[in-house]
Amino acid sequence: MLISEQAQHLLNDKLRIAKNMTQYLAIYNTKSGRELALERERSEAIYVWLQKYNLSIEDVEVKNEKFPGQPYGPKQSRNSNLNGKNTPKLKTGNRVYYLKITSLQALEKVIDWYDEQ
Repeated sequence: MLISEQAQHLLNDKLRIAKNMTQYLAIYNTKSGRELALERERSEAIYVWLQKYNLSIEDVEVKNEKFPGQPYGPKQSRNSNLNGKNTPKLKTGNRVYYLKITSLQALEKVIDWYDEQ
């Protein structure tokens, strides 16, 4: 089983599944309505998009090809599935965080923190 599939099972247990899932993204909402999108077909690590992230957790890295270690700026292009139909809060026009997570334990810490924001 791919690590992204394991991550999806964990997210299914912890957050509310959004109705607008795509072939490439599993989309979730927190209790407060924040969005989280999991890239479903990744095999080397867990990749998620978040509206907010300000922690330092082992096995978690903020990814951004253009500006390493920084969030994506509102005008910066991103995954085309992050659009107004699927993820209005993560689409271009919003500042977002793209995380590479290399363990399920780290993902669980991120989820628990994010769900309380």
